[in-house]
Amino acid sequence: MMLMKYFKIYDDELCPCGSGKTYLECCKNRKDRPVKKSKKPLNIQIMEQFRKNQIKCCLYPDSTRCVKHIKEAHALQNNKIISQLSEDGHVYILNPNKPPQVIPIENEEPEVLTMIDRVGVNHATTATCFCDIHDDEVFAPIEKGAPAFDKDSDEHKYIYAYKAFIFEYYKKLVEQKVLRENITNTPSLLKTPQYIQYYRAISMTLEEMNEVKSFFDKGIVSKDYTGLETCVIEIPESIKFATYACIAVDFDLKGKKIRHTKRGFISRLFITIFPEETKSYIILSCLSEDIKIYKKFFQQLQTTNLDKVKYYFDLILPLYTENNVLSPRLWEKWGEEQQIGYTFFANRKGKQFLLYKQILKFGMYNLRKKESGFGTGNRGKLDLFE
Repeated sequence: MMLMKYFKIYDDELCPCGSGKTYLECCKNRKDRPVKKSKKPLNIQIMEQFRKNQIKCCLYPDSTRCVKHIKEAHALQNNKIISQLSEDGHVYILNPNKPPQVIPIENEEPEVLTMIDRVGVNHATTATCFCDIHDDEVFAPIEKGAPAFDKDSDEHKYIYAYKAFIFEYYKKLVEQKVLRENITNTPSLLKTPQYIQYYRAISMTLEEMNEVKSFFDKGIVSKDYTGLETCVIEIPESIKFATYACIAVDFDLKGKKIRHTKRGFISRLFITIFPEETKSYIILSCLSEDIKIYKKFFQQLQTTNLDKVKYYFDLILPLYTENNVLSPRLWEKWGEEQQIGYTFFANRKGKQFLLYKQILKFGMYNLRKKESGFGTGNRGKLDLFE
């Protein structure tokens, strides 16, 4: 019966369209609305829906002091991180607002690539998820004018973890909104196993993320910065990229599986990587209750040769997160082959992501006993730390 729920919507469960009614009372017997057919590939149609369905809200838990103006809040601080990466006020990011490149493939669905694009710093890593007051107040300790990152400060580590989480949480809310709109217009989608699986996956992800949000909400309001375990890696030079992510990495530095999923729920890491003027930081946090999962991984990161740690993140970041911000000094230094390769990996989704994830596993496993030889020029063609 538990398996069946991934292929069927039950009459007495809440309708996936979000109406608050049961499925039987709502979308089960409703006919599809007439929709103008599009010649565009499905992937492009979905991307266009995401652009149109952005939510304007303030995700701060106490709305009593919210103001009406919802700003374009930055997941990575514009005045402290992105501005340091920029040249002439621009950086390079994977830009879903730009029309994708469609590559026809014989006898197969076309390859649809979101392109790496040169964008202004005011539009890099932004989302309409905080009002003016709360964006300024909550993140003030790590914004411009604040002291440099202090790896011994629980407040700094907590706020970076919160930022990595809350901006990814917002993306899931947008994804849920798009899904519900599609179901409202085309309820017959709920008769296809693939779409039911998609709905279940989003629902489960938001269920687990809502629990994490409750944890962060309490800490942010009360300024209680406990409840996290954090691993900080200091790099003795200023790197040319930054990123944030809320992900569950699947393999450690030796290619060994990290068992982060229990009863279908995933325990994620909150990751931020960024440069300062003379050094850079990799910050990884998890909930204290999840430290058993990540303790050995954190120990590896703290004790392994720094160049090998860089190599590990060179492998996983293009594949695991779409939030990498590249300095023009890095992107324009890469040749065409590197730029195409990075764009290819950054676009792997679904089955292709699972395939390339396994390739990374074997790559790390084969290098598990090698501790040297990972310096600049030896880490591979896609070297984010060069």
